[in-house]
Amino acid sequence: MVEFRLLGAVEVVAGGVPLDVGHARQRDLLAVLLIEAGQVVPIDRLADRAWGAKLPRKPNDALYSYLSRLRTAFRGIDDVTIKRQRGGYSLVVEPRAVDVHRFAWLTGKARAAPDDDVALALFDEALALWRGRALDGLDSPWSDSVRADLDRQRYAAALERNDLRLRTGRHADVLAELADEPLLDERAAAQLVEALQLDGRPADALREYERIRRRLADELGADPGPRLREVHQRILTGEAAGPGMPRQLPAPPSTFTGRTAELAALDDLLAEPGSLVVVTGSGGIGKTWLTLRWAADHVGRFTDGQLYVNLRGFDPALRPVAAAGVLRDFLAALGIAPEFIPPGVEARAAMYRNLSAGRSMLIVLDNARDTAQITPLLPGGSRCSVLVTSRHQLGGLLTTHGARALPVRHLHDGEARALLERRLGAAKLRDDPEAADEIVRHCAGLPLALAIVAARALSEPDLGLAALVSDLRDARLDTLDAGEVPANLRAVFSASYRALDPEAAWAFRLLGLVPGADIGSGAAAALIGAARPLRGLTAANLLRESPPGRLRLHDLVRLYARELADTVDDPGDRKAALDRLFDHYLHTASAAMDLFAVHEPYRRPPVPTAGQPTPSFAGYVQARAWLDAERPALLAMGAHAAAFGHERHAVWLAAVLFRYLDVTAHYEDALALHGNALAFTDPGSLARGIAHHAVGWTLIRLGRADEAADHLRQALSSAQDHRSDLLESAVRGGLAVVHDRSGERSSAREQHELALAAARRAGHVHLEGIALCDLGEHAGSCGDHEEALQHLGESGRIAREIGDGGLAGRIFAALGRTNAGLGRTDEAARQLQRALRFARFGGNTTLEVSALNDLGAVVPAAEALDHHEQALTLAKRIGHRHELARAHRGLAEAHRQLSNHAEAALHAAWANRV
Repeated sequence: MVEFRLLGAVEVVAGGVPLDVGHARQRDLLAVLLIEAGQVVPIDRLADRAWGAKLPRKPNDALYSYLSRLRTAFRGIDDVTIKRQRGGYSLVVEPRAVDVHRFAWLTGKARAAPDDDVALALFDEALALWRGRALDGLDSPWSDSVRADLDRQRYAAALERNDLRLRTGRHADVLAELADEPLLDERAAAQLVEALQLDGRPADALREYERIRRRLADELGADPGPRLREVHQRILTGEAAGPGMPRQLPAPPSTFTGRTAELAALDDLLAEPGSLVVVTGSGGIGKTWLTLRWAADHVGRFTDGQLYVNLRGFDPALRPVAAAGVLRDFLAALGIAPEFIPPGVEARAAMYRNLSAGRSMLIVLDNARDTAQITPLLPGGSRCSVLVTSRHQLGGLLTTHGARALPVRHLHDGEARALLERRLGAAKLRDDPEAADEIVRHCAGLPLALAIVAARALSEPDLGLAALVSDLRDARLDTLDAGEVPANLRAVFSASYRALDPEAAWAFRLLGLVPGADIGSGAAAALIGAARPLRGLTAANLLRESPPGRLRLHDLVRLYARELADTVDDPGDRKAALDRLFDHYLHTASAAMDLFAVHEPYRRPPVPTAGQPTPSFAGYVQARAWLDAERPALLAMGAHAAAFGHERHAVWLAAVLFRYLDVTAHYEDALALHGNALAFTDPGSLARGIAHHAVGWTLIRLGRADEAADHLRQALSSAQDHRSDLLESAVRGGLAVVHDRSGERSSAREQHELALAAARRAGHVHLEGIALCDLGEHAGSCGDHEEALQHLGESGRIAREIGDGGLAGRIFAALGRTNAGLGRTDEAARQLQRALRFARFGGNTTLEVSALNDLGAVVPAAEALDHHEQALTLAKRIGHRHELARAHRGLAEAHRQLSNHAEAALHAAWANRV
């Protein structure tokens, strides 16, 4: 391999050995030809650029002599030729063998790269080509001009690389490069100031800004430009910037007042970096409000960002948040790509501690249940401060981790009155000061209680404070016992509740039974039996609509409503209401799936209508939109079915949503839903076999084929016991994939053939089409291309007859791979493009990512990069490890073909890590 080097001394290296390319003038001539590589350079231009005004007596003779010597030097080197053409000479060489042209090519690729890390690697490779002063040793007007232009390109690339470094958390590299530079360029100056800020040195950043500002004024008579001023403003306001620099704190409540002593105590407790403080107190006491107020006032101290999570330690309906999920979200916020986040709490905690060590961050862990929930979330190093709120004292955290506690007490009367005045206005309290004082006493200094009373007073302006006091005096809800929720909170909730008309009160109690954080307005109407009462609850500030069409109760209000329903309403009435809700979700989901997967009704169990009206969807688009919007609620229903005695609904729902969750690539959600269904089915039942199949298939999608095999074997046993050809065909198709992934091709072939036989026995032509497509795909992957075309042709006939676009998309993809195997790359690309169009039109994310990778394998390398990069982005988002690895391997191969060896090695390493 030959390398032509101009970014430094002019050199030619062949096979690692430098070649003798002569004296300075001869190197001048070579440099001219290399800069114009592949282009004809006229003789007079060659002479002018090589000698300038110092032409020899016979320039043409000198040129011929120099060119002859260069030809001799290049003798024996393939693909390097100096050609005489009309009026001039050209040097025929692969442009990327010339470092100047490779530099331009790499920087162009970097600027077009959709991924910051890829772009950064390309800029690194480009700038590494520079060995010193360009065209070093050459001295002519032309070489001076070229050198100046190359220096500008180098400087621009270095600045762009620094922007990428700042965005990807590599500010230390920027500091190393710019710290000692005399900066007048505003972009470089802004980069240096921002790097100092990101390095946790805001004072140094401000000093550097001032130094640059003065120098600009003294030497150029100019003020800092927009970017430098923007960076300066971010420092002054304590804002961080860039990925890996999270700012997750919710805003503190605008009506916060008082708590002067507690805020001062937090100042003392958190004065030193690395502090661990537990803010503890009863529910509704204002722990979160206090914590967020302090954090907002001191955000500038934590220059590397702030992390926040509500751990739901005392949520009335949902389980406490698991540490594994919190760590995954924290690592993502700190810039770790999903595919590099390890499984398991211990591995994630170790990575989190490593990333947080040395950073200055504030971590707010809100509403913790116990010490065990907190421990994995404690950061590493000694610069991060942690604020924990909990209804428990967390003695274990105090004794084993050196935490310090701040007990939050009730507001004293003056603070409580100030809060009430802040909400209602001073005039309202002056009109009836005795009633105001009694409200303060009844609320017993509980901020949430005061806020609810104030909301009712504002929503009913004709209702005086004395009437509110009367309700508070009479309220006695001894049946409500929420542990740490004080009795006065019950009285306040009761006062608001008693103001409701009977329909609204009934609706309020039922909404407390809803699983999940919110509910769609249609589902709420089904639960209650009418929509009108919901408007009354919204007006009373007991129910909030956000976003439009979705209704939400505050968690403490929901707790009150739920326990009230348990004590006021007949169990049969509660059960009937939840039957309506769960039947609504199941019936509507089934109707939506009839349009989403119109050819697969045989795979979905018939669900009871329970007298509900048939849901009306205009078509596929509307049905898909409903499924997408209601997915969180449907999953919450499945997760909490057992608590409400609706296990059968969870089993039905998993079967109904199987194809939707698979096609749209919500694999983790699918695994949770099918896992619940598996737990609720009876051993030995056909439903249990169906659930085993669903779990196994989803594990295959997640790249966990070994785990999938056991579930599929149990599903096969169930299918055979119950003589279910339908289930047997589906299960054998999954087992075939497991065998294929492990290299057992003959076993995979056998399973595909048995799946086809079972499909034909079952009598569902759509199922037969799927089995034929699977068998054709397998045959093609084994090199049996003619057989593959036969099976795919039969499957295609079925797809056309029944009009199934989803199956057609799969067939086109398989035909593309088969034609590629036959060397018909143009036809392969055409079929795969069709598959990609079908996938995108139908929202089939699973097919889209595989078609992108398949297409990348049959098109030219430059085009393949785009397809594999799209597949890479999509595979990361959906967690499809198999396609993620394929995308990395495809990118590695495309880069190898383009001689981008650094990128090829990088993607090959990533493929091995997936």
